[in-house]
Amino acid sequence: GTTANSDAIVWDRRSDPRDPMSFPLATAVVAVSASLSIAKVVSDFIRTRRERLASEIHPKEFRPVTVAEAREIAPGVLLLILRVPEGSTFHLPPGKHVQLAATLPDGSFVQRSYTPVETTIPGRLDLLIRVYPNGKMGTHLKGLSKGDTVLMRGPTGKLQYTLSSFLVGTHAVPARDILMLAGGTGITPMVQIVKAVLRNAAHDRTRLTLVYASSTPEDVLLYHELCALAEHHREQFTLVLTVSRPNEGWGKAPSSAVVHETGRICPEMVTKHMPSYLGQRPFPDWAVAGYCGPPAFEACAKGVLQSIGFGSGNAVNLFRW
Repeated sequence: GTTANSDAIVWDRRSDPRDPMSFPLATAVVAVSASLSIAKVVSDFIRTRRERLASEIHPKEFRPVTVAEAREIAPGVLLLILRVPEGSTFHLPPGKHVQLAATLPDGSFVQRSYTPVETTIPGRLDLLIRVYPNGKMGTHLKGLSKGDTVLMRGPTGKLQYTLSSFLVGTHAVPARDILMLAGGTGITPMVQIVKAVLRNAAHDRTRLTLVYASSTPEDVLLYHELCALAEHHREQFTLVLTVSRPNEGWGKAPSSAVVHETGRICPEMVTKHMPSYLGQRPFPDWAVAGYCGPPAFEACAKGVLQSIGFGSGNAVNLFRW
């Protein structure tokens, strides 16, 4: 370089952006900076992915999930809302369950299966759980608060509903008409299937009949949700609610889409509200029935369905959910 006087700044071509020879140095600086940024992005992605994998729901391995809400919605019935991790790959096919597990203060490890009543809301999973006075798992879950964790795995179970059929293992059972008898919290697997069919009603024309038994009107779980589904799908979904101890307002609901009965489930009550195919012998191979509830209810419901004709011979058309 040259100097015009003693105070002049000496020109260094290596630092002058106008000089082509300075470009390699600038390029190198940019390249190093970009490499560091990419490395950080990759590192953050790997760390985040590892965290997600550690918290994703797994079909075999119990993993912790966080309680978003736990509250009693009816005597002895707990609504437990679990926060599903963001980015989770958890999907629950209709007919499947989840298992919850916990280590209790006495050191015992308990686990129970439950059927979620809602899995489509992003980031959450809703469970209805019966809490028995001496039940270990229910009592433990009732004591949980927002922010606590519980172990969960899923999906579990051998039964899965697909479009107008059930998969039992690898065997497909046609299901163009489904009769369901439920008692108490046994409503949960029925609601799961009802929602799956009606959510896809434009393509799934499976006919549904649900007879739901409770002790009192106050014990009918998901009453308003069930009535709304029956109201909006009158041609496809028949809802029959029966209680053993009715009050004065029972049966005076404004919706004519819901049948209100009184008394225990019996063959006469079921056949009164069933489609005409019940008169056919043998049953069509596309008609199936299922039941779920407390042990005494299940024994009664199974007997009712068998007396009607389900589960006879080698027919695979009667399920316990």
